[in-house]
This record gives sequence, C-alpha cells and structure tokens, in this order.
Amino acid sequence: MAEENHEQEITKISKHDFYFETPLYERIPLENLEDNLFSGDVDAYSNVLQDNTTYNIDFEWFDQWEKWESPSHKEIGYAEVTLTCKRKSNDVLRFIVYRNTTKTGFVEKVGQDPSMADLQFSHLQRKYENVLDEKYLKEFKRAIGLASHGVGVGSFVYLRRIFEKLIFQTFNDNQKEISENIGGFKTKRMEDKIDVLQSFLPSQLVKMKSIYGILSKGIHELEDEECLTYFNPLKLSIELILDQKIEEKKKLDRDKLVDKQIQEIQQKLK
Repeated sequence: MAEENHEQEITKISKHDFYFETPLYERIPLENLEDNLFSGDVDAYSNVLQDNTTYNIDFEWFDQWEKWESPSHKEIGYAEVTLTCKRKSNDVLRFIVYRNTTKTGFVEKVGQDPSMADLQFSHLQRKYENVLDEKYLKEFKRAIGLASHGVGVGSFVYLRRIFEKLIFQTFNDNQKEISENIGGFKTKRMEDKIDVLQSFLPSQLVKMKSIYGILSKGIHELEDEECLTYFNPLKLSIELILDQKIEEKKKLDRDKLVDKQIQEIQQKLK
C-alpha cells in the first residue's frame, strides 16, 4: 500500500524540464515522464529571439529495433527530436535520445545541439544580471555547464557558494529589521540562518531549508550521478531567491516612479 501511494506521488517530468533542464545521460523511467513527450508543443526561452516562445516537437527514429514483450512488440532505439520555434523557423534545437519502451523502459538524452548550458546561459545573463554579482553569475553558469557534462559534485561546489552568498546578502540588505548582529549570525548553522531570515526569503525556500545540507553532503559524500539527480531542484532554490529579488526591484522602481509623478503633479498644482 505504501509503495502504491509512493507511485501516485511521483512528480512527472515535464516536456520543458526534459529538454531544457535535464542533463545528458540521465536515464528517466517512462512512468516519470509527462505524456506526449515527443509530440505537440513546448514553451521555453529562445536565445535567438531573446524572449519566450513556443517550439513545435518533431520525433523521428533513425536506428530502431523491436523486442517481443507480450502482448506486442516494443520499440527500442535512437531517435532525433527537433524543436522548431513557431515564431522564427531558423531557431531549431536538436536532441538525440535513446528510447526504450519495454516494461522497464526509460528515455535518455545522449546528445543535443545547442548544449543545455548554451540554452540556459543567455537567459540567465539577461534575467539575473541586475540582481546577482557578475562573479557569482559566472559561477552559476559554471555549475550548469558542469552538470550538463555529467560533473555533479563540481556543480554542487558552485551552487553552495552562490547559496551562501545570497543568504548573507539577504541578511545585509535587511539587517536594520533583524534583531541579530553579523557576528551572531555567522556562527549559526545554515538552517538557523534561514529561520532568522524567513520573513525575507521565498516561502518555498524556507520550507526547503535542508538544501544547504544536501549541497554539503553532495560535495563530501555523494557520487556525480547522485548529485546530478538532485541538481535541478537545488538550482531552482537559488532561482527562487533571485526571482524574489527581481520582484522587489520592480516594486522599488514602481514606487520611485509613482513618487516622482506625484511630486510632478504637486508642482503643477501649486
């Protein structure tokens, strides 16, 4: 019964996550994948357009064989998946996948052009350059690049450095409202630091405050393959903080604009 409940709780990997987040050579069981993975459309950021777009998905076998498995033959082999931007036809992404549809089947990306790192770098630069120091933005890209090449432990080193940086930055930005000096804050465990900052961090991140421990364990104890399995949700935890900073900056800019306009109105009415 417990096993059945566990199966029901499996979070399906979406088309977007498979094509734009999943590193090469990660075998994903068929049951963990969203239906119609190889057909229809997928929304994503386009480096060509420098904007979000919709890609059409086209699937074609190029090296296929069959295996008998009651009550029918099952397809196994290599295929090319082409994603073509609906707004700009020369924006084409290509993936080579190994697909095994037997009872214990799985799908694995074994090649892609552009690389996952290339797909994400331009988007990261454009989205986060105003809320993350250039040094740490480079390290964020480096973490993604390492993960895309199967180097899980190395990617965790950079994610942990960025996570630490953002936590201390959050403390410094809000120190006037926190009844804690920097000395006392530095000596706390990371989970306790997050508790201190819970009013200033994304609620999802506060719920996932064990992230730092996972990153540390990955660096010291886990193998590359295990780190790669956990990479995407840990990367997301950093993006949550950065996305909140973007929203805070937008609000501050709106407040300044409204304040300026009100002052201009007052000047005209005098």
